[in-house]
Amino acid sequence: MKKEMEMVRLARATQLFRDLKDAEIADLLVRLNAVKKSYRKGETVMHAGLKADRLMVIVSGCLHVYEHEENSRQVLVRTICQGSVLGLWILHVPEITHWPGSVVAATPCTLISLDMARARALIDAGDPDILGLALNASKLLSRELFATWRKMTVMNAPTIEARIRAYLSLLDNETGRTGRITIPLDRERMAEYLGVSRAALSRSLGMMRDRGLLTWRKNSFQLNRR
Repeated sequence: MKKEMEMVRLARATQLFRDLKDAEIADLLVRLNAVKKSYRKGETVMHAGLKADRLMVIVSGCLHVYEHEENSRQVLVRTICQGSVLGLWILHVPEITHWPGSVVAATPCTLISLDMARARALIDAGDPDILGLALNASKLLSRELFATWRKMTVMNAPTIEARIRAYLSLLDNETGRTGRITIPLDRERMAEYLGVSRAALSRSLGMMRDRGLLTWRKNSFQLNRR
């Protein structure tokens, strides 16, 4: 019982189970065959090509999501953190049966996985017990689509400097245009996200700093708009 209540407490803090009562959460966790697992930083959560049969709810920490290019090089697609759910788009597209990319723990993290087939069955049957969860899932999916749009906007920029400015400006716009942005990436992961080498990123950041366009300390940036 103690273990079940702990899982309810963790689930309650996530967007997927938001506004659901503890009894409803406990019932859904049982019906969706919930499993809790923790990962160390750098540990692989899943490999590309594995069967996509579980939703992954992040209850603590962050994950790096990678796609694989033809030359086997991994490209960082996005970083997702506490409250996000991995696999929502697969839930709604059952034709996709295997994970297209790899997922690695960006920090120590804990996940609750849910049986995707059972979730689909309950949603398709219109089961009233899952309607609240389905509504929350649609909101999370909208966030994922927005993150995809942001990535495409950044990658369409023609130069490294333009990508840096686009990335930081978009994040700044989303948080009130203060010019102060803290990103969830170290330099290596930032370079991967922008699709450039770490050396090229460092050179461009240095040139932008020298021209007074921005300053930074670790992963916190001050963007000077002109």
